[in-house]
Amino acid sequence: MILNASYGSDDMNTEKYNKIKILTKEKTIEAHTKQSSMNDHKLADNLYAVQFNPKNCKCNTCLQVAYFTLDNAKYWYLNFIYNFMYECLDMTKIHFVEGDTDSAYWAISGKQIIFNFTNQQAYEDNLHQGFKYVIKDQQFYDAIARYFFPTIDGDKSDEKKLLGLSIENEGDEMFALAPKNYYIHTFKRNQLSDVIKLKGVNLRQNSINKQDVIDNIVNGKITQGTNMRLGQLADQLQEGQLSKTYCMNKMIQTKNALTGIQTKMIVLKIVKIVYHLSMDYQVNVIVIVNEFIFQLQSAMQAFRRKQI
Repeated sequence: MILNASYGSDDMNTEKYNKIKILTKEKTIEAHTKQSSMNDHKLADNLYAVQFNPKNCKCNTCLQVAYFTLDNAKYWYLNFIYNFMYECLDMTKIHFVEGDTDSAYWAISGKQIIFNFTNQQAYEDNLHQGFKYVIKDQQFYDAIARYFFPTIDGDKSDEKKLLGLSIENEGDEMFALAPKNYYIHTFKRNQLSDVIKLKGVNLRQNSINKQDVIDNIVNGKITQGTNMRLGQLADQLQEGQLSKTYCMNKMIQTKNALTGIQTKMIVLKIVKIVYHLSMDYQVNVIVIVNEFIFQLQSAMQAFRRKQI
């Protein structure tokens, strides 16, 4: 289940202040007569990428409301978990998968229906159970839920009420490497499908799937991605020039798309961090530390004296 607040990223400046169109040579010449035309780049004999400066932009959300929500998001996040979920839900059947500033992803062990080809509709309907089968205090839930969740079906203003949240989506499988970096099998256009979310990598230009995420968790496999975009670069102003000259370029950037992150570590007084230890090694590490405490202290002292 994905729970999302009302005004998460509305205060972020995502408006596009320039746009690029692919035009023929004839249309490109025509575009140069318009004041909004900025630059162009030849792609083929009769194909040009032309950059325009939009005449207007839009802002649909009051920025004061968005900033107020984000300023209080961390407190309200914890308030919902500890003063609502822990009070009326069976948290032994709920697992926190991942979250960010204003959203939380939960795995819920509720009513189970085993999927087969004869019960697909019943299986999909069961995925919309929400917290129904993990409520331990129905009276508390009914009294407090209205302050968080929408109470009027289909009412956008109620769904986006200040400091409220709503169920964004539900599915039956999820793997998360980090916030905004996950695979989920969820509803898209009213049918179950695979969805990959990956911050900083254009998924339309890269073939990244569920197995890549699993391989990273199991084997530590690093998957690389490549972003390509068209943009203009400004040349340095030369002596005597009144304005900069711009050149349209194809920019390619390669980065690590899927990498493992360090979520658990053992910290000791005498050393900074012990890496690459899983839960299976916790007891053994304590024994090793007790046996080799003097050697570790000596090594740290030698390191401080820059002898090693």
